[in-house]
Order: sequence, then structure tokens, then C-alpha cells
Amino acid sequence: MKILLWGFILFCISFFLHVIVWRIRIPNRQVTDVLLIFFGTMVAGFLTSWIGPDFLYASVMDMPDNLPQYLHIAILFTSLTMAYIITYSAIQADSPSLVMVIAITKAGDKGIAEADFERVMTDDLLIVPRIQDLINDGMVYLQGGKYRLTRKGRLFVRLFILYRGLLNLPKGG
Repeated sequence: MKILLWGFILFCISFFLHVIVWRIRIPNRQVTDVLLIFFGTMVAGFLTSWIGPDFLYASVMDMPDNLPQYLHIAILFTSLTMAYIITYSAIQADSPSLVMVIAITKAGDKGIAEADFERVMTDDLLIVPRIQDLINDGMVYLQGGKYRLTRKGRLFVRLFILYRGLLNLPKGG
């Protein structure tokens, strides 16, 4: 129970800090900053529990007291954080599928004509924001009117190609 409680409390504190930071200013590299906030909170929580005054926690909850417990808390916390990152990336920016579903939903029961739908779904809405995200995340840069992969971008692509090959998925996007 101690592991579940500590992992969940650290996650909730991280989420609360994330909300506060985003209310002040949404950073350019959102996923990187979310990871920094979350794992920084975990490290700070561990350090505080090790070197903080006993009265700070002792009256409130049972403290982790050995390395395996801290490792289990870290595994739980990391699992929660990665699940959150996956969810966050879906709400961070409108995915093309989400934009399409919202446009159809707004049309209501009468539906949306195919021609109207195609006019709404432009590159400015679907493609340009994704390219800007790639630039902001340091995956791509623009040079001489051409988009080029950075070292980080090439590594990212290789990982996905390897993963798709492992699952025997087609090479297309």
C-alpha cells in the first residue's frame, strides 16, 4: 500500500505542478517540459523523504524504508507518467483525426457535405502545426527552403522504423 500511495501522491503533485506552470506560460517544448516536471518531482520527493525531517512525513504516512520500495515507487510513477505523456500528446495539439471528428460533430445530425469537409481540412489546419511541432521539438529544421532532419530526428525515425519492422508493419506512415 505504501508503494501505491507514494507513487500516486508523487504523480498528483507532478500533475498539479504541470497545471500551475501551464497556467503561467505554455512552453514551446511541452513534452520535454512535462517530463522534466514529473521526473524532477519524483527525484525531489525521494530526496525529501531521505534527507527531510522525520516529522514532515512520519505523522502523515508510512515512509518507504528500503531501496526495493523506492524502485517499485519509481516504476509505478514512471508507468503513470508515460501513460500521461501518451494522453497529453493527444490533447496537446489537435490531431488530424480529432479535427475531422470535431468538424463532423459540429455539423450535427444533418452531417457535413463532402465538399465543405474538404474545404475545412486544409494543410494550415492539419500539416503546418505538425511541422511546427517537429521544429519546436528539435527534430527538423528549415534550411534553404527545405526541411531537414536533425540528429535527434534521424534517431527518432530509426526507432520507429525498427519498431514497425519488429511488428511487421508496412513501411509507410
